[in-house]
Amino acid sequence: MWWDERSCSTNARKSPPPSLETLKAVVDLDCDYTRELVLASFSRRPEWKVASRSFSDFEHSFDEQIPCARDDRFLWSEYERIDWSAVDEGNIWASCYCIRKGLIRKAHLAHNMKKWAAKRPNGWIAKSVPESYIMDVDDPEYLEEALCEIPEVRDMKEGSEIWIAKPSITNQGLSICVFDRVSTLAKAVEAAEDMREWVVQRYIHPPLLLHDRKFHLRAYALCVGSLTVYVFSEVLVLSAGSKYDSKLGDLENLGSHLTNTCRQTEAEENSTSDEKDVVHLLSELPKELARDGHISEGEAAGKVENLSKAINEIIGECFEAVSGELTFFTLPNCFELFGFDLMVDADWKCWLLEANAEPDFRQTGSRLKPIIQGLVERTLDIVLDPISVKEGLLKGNEKRASIGRGEWQKVFQTQQRRPF
Repeated sequence: MWWDERSCSTNARKSPPPSLETLKAVVDLDCDYTRELVLASFSRRPEWKVASRSFSDFEHSFDEQIPCARDDRFLWSEYERIDWSAVDEGNIWASCYCIRKGLIRKAHLAHNMKKWAAKRPNGWIAKSVPESYIMDVDDPEYLEEALCEIPEVRDMKEGSEIWIAKPSITNQGLSICVFDRVSTLAKAVEAAEDMREWVVQRYIHPPLLLHDRKFHLRAYALCVGSLTVYVFSEVLVLSAGSKYDSKLGDLENLGSHLTNTCRQTEAEENSTSDEKDVVHLLSELPKELARDGHISEGEAAGKVENLSKAINEIIGECFEAVSGELTFFTLPNCFELFGFDLMVDADWKCWLLEANAEPDFRQTGSRLKPIIQGLVERTLDIVLDPISVKEGLLKGNEKRASIGRGEWQKVFQTQQRRPF
């Protein structure tokens, strides 16, 4: 199949769902942190009857599709367990798109961004994506042949340049390699021999530092239907577990160079870092940077405002780019949350690194949990409440009391049509 791991039936017979006084929803999430917040938002919507489950409730495989009941109207679920036949019938809203590897697989994203930048050389993507190459390695022994397509890496003098290599389909920072010589890359490829597709990017140096640590930004995007895109107003700042080695003397010290959220959770559990040291909000950055003494809070606030605008522009244009590709296709009765990772260099320039499906909200931590509660609540405001209004169970002008923090900001809208 040329799309993701599951297929959609295109010949399903559509039939209207039965009229109900109470609407039925299913929440099928394995993460307790996220499931709790989703159920809390549903509890504020008495017109919905919710069934909650996780993979531990079933005897079958955790990645097996779970059939939906005919009167289910809304499904917030793990991707692997979505009943795509029911979704394609059009009677149920689901929390993922079936076809989205053009955005979430690193090599596909690199290809699509390079293609788009060639068409829009003055756009945000052209100036906000690091120099990137796709490396196909059929066998670690043939790395030299693979690098024939990337002479910038193959021909570099040892120690003269810094690059980062990432497997296309892994997450949580697995198998990532920071290198300044081909021999180091060869060792990483050999250690991850099952990984055949890699993205090699020029390493962003020097980065903007917070309390002497490298950090990246995690911005959340919400896609609704076919297709409206929003970016959440509250952006996370996720710091590395160790101080940054500005002299780049030890590239194997990934605790200094990687800011992956999973690594920060491990650091917290090992008591080497405290949650408040590695997880902040972008809105908190001016005050935190002023504590470092390198910039005033007022000047930093102005730069953060510009960063926020850049984030919205970059993500909006990213979706404009992939929305024209067959490897990213939406459905009118689906929505999905994505986590975008971006870097900020010492000149305050924002760089797009990657996009992640089904982001792990648990790693936001306890202090900033109201941010994710606000994100979930505003998501249901946009996606769920219109269903209640359509069924006559909620007045169109009825407003619920606000909970949590943050708002969704629209950054892109188009009309996608099915390619089949």
